[in-house]
Amino acid sequence: MTFQVRKQHKLQDQIEQLAYDWAIEDVQEYYGVEEIEELNQEQIDEIFTYSESDDCYEGYVGMVLRTICDQWENEQDG
Repeated sequence: MTFQVRKQHKLQDQIEQLAYDWAIEDVQEYYGVEEIEELNQEQIDEIFTYSESDDCYEGYVGMVLRTICDQWENEQDG
């Protein structure tokens, strides 16, 4: 048997959750909202643009910002 790190998916989930919590706090503070649904299209566009830019160099941050945008879109369609 070769060495392996078990339960990597659990680690990945925890890292994603940490990144999400970190990013959502910045979004809420910057835009002065408590819920994602309070954001408007212009703000979501700004968040998405940032998530795709070179300024957002950490992959997990970009991923969770796009998740926030997707959640907002789903609420609008809902």
